[in-house]
Amino acid sequence: MALKLRIRELREDKGLSGKELAAIVGVSAPHLSEVERGKKNVNNHLLERIAEALEVEEKDLIASEAEAKWSNLLKTLDELSSTDQARVVAFADSLKISQSN
Repeated sequence: MALKLRIRELREDKGLSGKELAAIVGVSAPHLSEVERGKKNVNNHLLERIAEALEVEEKDLIASEAEAKWSNLLKTLDELSSTDQARVVAFADSLKISQSN
């Protein structure tokens, strides 16, 4: 199973561009982008430098399986229109009600 890294999310929270973080940790911007997208493996040394640059612990860069699923769901919801978002919420509410019966 591949690790789901939270590098992009944490980088954006710090207001850094990919190019800026890449320069801080000493890799090319394309390399960092591929690491963020899970296209390139990351070694412990690079993970340590990224964590230090983002002022987080290394473990904070790794999302749990549940976090990865919720992150994907939230990204999908964010891409929907407000009308469709309301429909999803109504559907979830209906499911919750049906589970309690």
